[in-house]
Amino acid sequence: MRHLLLVALLITILGIVSIATIPYGAESQDSSLNWIHPAMDLQNTNFSPQTVITKDNINALELRWIYQVPEDPFKIPFVAPSLGLQIAPLLVSGIVYIMPFYNRVIALNAESGSEVWRYQVNVTEFLDEDWWWPVLSEKSLNYHEGVIYMMGSDCRIIGLDAVNGAELFVIRDVCKDVPGNTGFYFGEHAPLIFDDLIIARASTQDGGGRGFVVAYDLNSHEEVWRWFSAPPAGGDPEWDFADASKGNIDPFRGDWGNTDLIGGAAVWSLIAVDEDTRIIYFATGSVPGVFDAALRPGPNLYASSIVALNADTGDMVWYYAIAPHDINDHETGWSVILADANIGNERRKVVIAGSKTDYLYVLDAANGEPVYDPIKLGQPSFNVPNDNAGNNADLTISQRTLVGKIFCPGGNGGMEHPPAFADNTIYIATQRVCWTLVEGPVNYKGRDMDGFIYGASTGERQNSTLYAIDVSDGSIKWTFEMPNRYQSAGIMVSGGVVYAVDRASVWYALDQETGTMLRRSQFGGLGAGTVTIGATARGEMMLFLPAGGGQVAANTPGIVVAFGLPEGASGNSGPNIIGSPIELISIAVAAIAAIVAVVVVLRSRRR
Repeated sequence: MRHLLLVALLITILGIVSIATIPYGAESQDSSLNWIHPAMDLQNTNFSPQTVITKDNINALELRWIYQVPEDPFKIPFVAPSLGLQIAPLLVSGIVYIMPFYNRVIALNAESGSEVWRYQVNVTEFLDEDWWWPVLSEKSLNYHEGVIYMMGSDCRIIGLDAVNGAELFVIRDVCKDVPGNTGFYFGEHAPLIFDDLIIARASTQDGGGRGFVVAYDLNSHEEVWRWFSAPPAGGDPEWDFADASKGNIDPFRGDWGNTDLIGGAAVWSLIAVDEDTRIIYFATGSVPGVFDAALRPGPNLYASSIVALNADTGDMVWYYAIAPHDINDHETGWSVILADANIGNERRKVVIAGSKTDYLYVLDAANGEPVYDPIKLGQPSFNVPNDNAGNNADLTISQRTLVGKIFCPGGNGGMEHPPAFADNTIYIATQRVCWTLVEGPVNYKGRDMDGFIYGASTGERQNSTLYAIDVSDGSIKWTFEMPNRYQSAGIMVSGGVVYAVDRASVWYALDQETGTMLRRSQFGGLGAGTVTIGATARGEMMLFLPAGGGQVAANTPGIVVAFGLPEGASGNSGPNIIGSPIELISIAVAAIAAIVAVVVVLRSRRR
């Protein structure tokens, strides 16, 4: 009997201890408490369903902590860093995950801001990789089943243990020996994890890399498929004839021409997933404008387009070209949204994308056809011949037609950030930025040549407008004017509040229904990261705001600012995600007391 009592007590103690050792950072089942993807969910809505921090108590939020991001330890002179801390902080069961441009993942205690762990990629290794275009830019992290995913600036895919930062795997050479490529790449977006696939893409600027999306098996890390958005260098006369009929553009024999200059159309945007149909949606970038567009006749499919692929095979489902034969750098960047929307009193799945053209597109998710005409926002456009032109585009035009002129929007004007979708409403900002063009020496694909140099026109007011648009019919519900540009930072919606961070790092909190400003703060540096929201390990809901970062006048690595409601404020408490540190200590004390009790009982019986 004595032994049975001892065994029973020991089993109880072990059970208590096992509860006490639940990893700090284990994923909660309540999605409203976490922010596990770059734009909250696999559809990129940037909407959190939490109802703790709301428009009724937004002004009660108080500063909890500020984390100073460490400076770049490498400082390689010829490597261009990103401008701004561009990350949307992830929040998984009490741990905040961020990443500055120099490839360091940092895990912070959401309650205190103290470091839990850090992981640093050795950036100097990239210097020996002949496919790397020397750019350091990190725009997203991703989380899936206990693993933090990142893409290094040389395109390597890394999986880290979310609890302790241990390196679990590395897929190297994602951009090495890419078929048909003679250019260079850099990585900046974390891969998407969908079922048993890791779906990734690489970026390229004047490096001229051949745009692609690639899928790897989640377990074996073997390549499953690779889809290309541009033909191989040297050209493919039949390039358009396999899939052009799946979109809005007629095929063009010899599209892109036949030179070694072919490259670009990289996927810059976040990728959205329809988990039911197993289709992924994203946007492709423009063709590098540094070489003469007359050398790439045709619509240049599938650059400057919105694209749907079969996630299992990589086969194209449909595409929609927004600027055929683009000479204005008018791609759709940053994000597309898959939305379950009410269109004319009918529920439909739609793909939503804003572009640098200043047109907002709402497309049927099944076939890519516009639900209604693209919505023109922002300033009047001029000298943008192929924006939204479809089959009426000029397919042989050269940038020389723009030399010495101003064109609006510019290549970083229009809509240049991840929008949000909530309550059948699209929230998106457009910035007023115009560009000009001159001829001069450029470096493309690593070689010096005569080409074209784009730059912002001077002497013009640069500001922005935030729009709330009813997706049912495309009508504008309200607008909010901001005195600064709006670029990179996502719009976020939660608790009846629309959160926005402009380029001057001014944080706005607006009433979701009316657009009335509820709160405003400024933190200095560049505003480029998205405000996110989630709960600490003890269930307290908090806001996390990245600010600053990059090379402006001086090295400004940036900060992360955390806000919470004061004790006793409405909605300040929430369900525990896991045992908090205090609870874990209490459990440990209880376990020790139980052990002591067992020893006392046994000794007493011996006597």
